[in-house]
Amino acid sequence: MKILQNSGVPIYQQIAEAFKEEILTGKRKQGEYLPSIRGLAKELRISVITTMKAYEELEKQGLVTAVQGKGYYVNAQDSVMLREQHLRKMEEHLQNAISAAKIAGISEKEMIETLSILIKSQDEK
Repeated sequence: MKILQNSGVPIYQQIAEAFKEEILTGKRKQGEYLPSIRGLAKELRISVITTMKAYEELEKQGLVTAVQGKGYYVNAQDSVMLREQHLRKMEEHLQNAISAAKIAGISEKEMIETLSILIKSQDEK
């Protein structure tokens, strides 16, 4: 896990987002325990409080559950919720692409053609 000290994004949020991504993409499976709070804090050279705040954020989002004396484990993910999460992420990326295209003077037709080419190239992999 890579933490950027000067990114402007709080460290706890960077940690929570990294784990959220791993959970939503299936890299972290249902029932799997996250690293211990103290262990992760030591590994990342950050405070235990920062790590705890990240884990609490994941718990608020319903992605993990705390077990007294054992730590935090990954919850089962609802397929409808997962789809919605991925849809929101895709929309965010497409909004960024649209903004970049407008700045560059790229037409809607060119954007659609580019998207179509990218989809086809992914299907070939």
